[in-house]
Amino acid sequence: SPRRERRASRDMPGGPSALDRLISRLGDVTNGMTPNGEETLLGRLAARLRQLERRIDDESAALLSRLTARDEELLRSARRLYHACSVVPCLLYYLRTSESPTKFPATISFTIRKGVPRWTHHALWLAGWACMGRVFQSAGSAATRRFAAAMFATGIWTTFIFRLGGGLLSDAAHLLGAAAYMVDHEVLLRLWAVAPPYRAAFRASLGVLLAAFWRGHLLERRHGISAESFASPAVRRRQIAAAPRTAQRSLFRADFAIMLSENLLFSAFVQGMLSGVEARRGGGGGDGRRPVRGARLHEVRCRGLAGGRGREVVGARRLSRGGRGGGGGRHCLRR
Repeated sequence: SPRRERRASRDMPGGPSALDRLISRLGDVTNGMTPNGEETLLGRLAARLRQLERRIDDESAALLSRLTARDEELLRSARRLYHACSVVPCLLYYLRTSESPTKFPATISFTIRKGVPRWTHHALWLAGWACMGRVFQSAGSAATRRFAAAMFATGIWTTFIFRLGGGLLSDAAHLLGAAAYMVDHEVLLRLWAVAPPYRAAFRASLGVLLAAFWRGHLLERRHGISAESFASPAVRRRQIAAAPRTAQRSLFRADFAIMLSENLLFSAFVQGMLSGVEARRGGGGGDGRRPVRGARLHEVRCRGLAGGRGREVVGARRLSRGGRGGGGGRHCLRR
């Protein structure tokens, strides 16, 4: 068996060294196989993730193919509302509509935890979800609608029920919900076929956010500084002032990196959420790629094709350079 052969080669004079055996084992693990040729837990997990990605891609293709012109308008409205949701509550917080003095830098959760910024955020966020939820309801499959409902519930859990500053258990539930909500956005990136540059910006911002969060946590513990949710801005400011100057600068940089990366993370998704839809309508593959060079789009209008209900169907049929195209490249938007 492979195990006996490995054992025999190890016992033989001049056989592989301990370092060689370690490298071999690491190679087996990363390939998803044990030395016995059996699949590892990591390998099974990777296979499940690939299967899930294929399922999401299939759902994405079906969702985008069913979008109507009205759905696209709703998505644009949702994008505008989500952008406002990122900007307006933050401005209101620093205009001291909820507390004074304010904290800078601060996370999104901290700035919307109470007062006018909180209710403004909730109103804009709900309005954005009302628009996007209608699209999921009209064009999504049952699985897609279940995912959207679960993501919406996660947002309610995180920002409405367990908002930051409610105590140790409440903050733990908030952090758990925030992490789940970010994972949900990773699914949405594939579901909306968001273009690669926006995906890269989202993931890079997430990486910076996690690294800065961990760095700030270590600095707070080392110098006895309360986390932002456990002390008022005035108390935390006094604690930071008592720390060494180098620690103050390091903590400010970590907090600023958290604030910047968190806002960039959501902005990258919101700005790119229509990129896959627009690429598909323009003849691309739905993943941010441009239409095939040399092809041109011919608009076809016909009435009475949408189930006999008299709606107008506007389609784009890709034609070859000679001007004749087959029906296989047709992509319709119903109005």
